Amino acid sequence: MPSEKEIVIVQKATVYDLKRIIRERPDKTYTPDELDKIFDAYITGAEQ
Repeated sequence: MPSEKEIVIVQKATVYDLKRIIRERPDKTYTPDELDKIFDAYITGAEQ
């Protein structure tokens, strides 16, 4: 089982990854549905 420190590291890495994905298109404004799709795609990809 991962330690609390390892869990925090993974959480921060996840947020960093998502931030980079969203910033790829700085001129784009995302709807909540679009963000859901991005997050779902990220989670699906991370599970593989």
